[in-house]
Amino acid sequence: MKSKYFALGACALALAACDMQGGSKQAAIGPNSTDEQKFAYMLGAQFGGQNFTLIPRQVGVELYEDELVQGIIDNVKAEKDSNFKMQVPADSMQAVGARFSAKARERMEKTRPDSAAIASINGDHVKMQAFVDSVNKAMPIEPAPAPTKAPVKLGADANDNQKFSYMIGAQFGAQFQSIGKQFETEFDVDYFVIGVRESAAKVRDTTKVMTLPEDTLKAVGERFNEKMKAIREATIKKQQEEQAKLEEEVKALRGETLPNGMPAKINFKVKATGISTKAANLEAYAGKPLLMFYFSATCGHCAHAAPQLVEIAKEFNPKGLTSMAIASGGNNKSGIRRFSDDSKLDEAFDVLWDESRQFGELYSDGYVPKVYLVNPDGSYKLYAAFEREKEDLKKEIAELLAGKPVEWKVEAPAVDSAKVDAPAPAAAPAPAAPAKTEAKPAAK
Repeated sequence: MKSKYFALGACALALAACDMQGGSKQAAIGPNSTDEQKFAYMLGAQFGGQNFTLIPRQVGVELYEDELVQGIIDNVKAEKDSNFKMQVPADSMQAVGARFSAKARERMEKTRPDSAAIASINGDHVKMQAFVDSVNKAMPIEPAPAPTKAPVKLGADANDNQKFSYMIGAQFGAQFQSIGKQFETEFDVDYFVIGVRESAAKVRDTTKVMTLPEDTLKAVGERFNEKMKAIREATIKKQQEEQAKLEEEVKALRGETLPNGMPAKINFKVKATGISTKAANLEAYAGKPLLMFYFSATCGHCAHAAPQLVEIAKEFNPKGLTSMAIASGGNNKSGIRRFSDDSKLDEAFDVLWDESRQFGELYSDGYVPKVYLVNPDGSYKLYAAFEREKEDLKKEIAELLAGKPVEWKVEAPAVDSAKVDAPAPAAAPAPAAPAKTEAKPAAK
């Protein structure tokens, strides 16, 4: 199989030229299909061609085509309809994925050369790869049943291979929709499925001929590459305009500032969209001892911190504390609700959304999670490292409820006078900044 690769936005999409037949009963691909249909088909051929080849080698089991396709279709439905339930729940897919990851690790260990093989290879990378490939090809792969192209209903008796294939399909569906969002459109999943099925047929029988030839797919890929460039340019321009507008909006809300440049007090006129409660701003929380949790629904650190904060809020809310959580502007309502449900956040916190991005612009540096303890007069303390400061937070909540305001001793950023007075050196490439691992950036 020949492959052409091209970069496209945040994802790398491979242009696969595979020879095969078959596809969806609801759609047919051909020379007169639209560019969007051809592109969706191309994505399916690429995703399927790689994974129907590589995954069986890794885990020792062929993918079940019908179950995989059902996973794709169900994932797309679930994205459109929040009431639609996947046939395999998320926790079951996670457990199945873990079991197959263990199988993959076990098989990988078997490809490691013994001492005699290492001696004969003598550091030659080509020989090493040839040895690994040879061992891989010799390892057994359990075959999957022939596809029927009929809808699949996974019952309680579904085996792990069926569930695993369904899980891979769900991942395909999520990636497919993500690419559509990058192009600000919704590609037709039927054409994606055609590509997936054809690629699976090609893996099984290399004599199969692809419906669309390589030069057609290459041309489609190039046109979509140009589309992505235009979208990116327009997005950057729009973001710059929105940022300038936001900065102008918050000027009147900033008030006095601390030595580090942050506002000295929480301004409760900041806009916020209610999720678990009705709200258009933060005014309902003014004048109260207040615990605030700023988070992102896609942040693992936030997911870890949330249950701990729920326990803290449950302990102190009956004693006079008010607790409110605000999701960063880069989230959406459905994602925030899922996060809240998973962490049981709304059992102790009012949940809001920084849809206007005003709160993030004023009180965050773009990293989450962050916790704020707020005095009735609006002055506050920021706990940027909750895990390390949790006990301090609990102690200071108790003190605040007993009448002692929390204090945040903020110092101005240090200035190296030697660097200020010294002549500027010649321009040189800047070293890469160390990665920040304690928190995840949040879109303001």
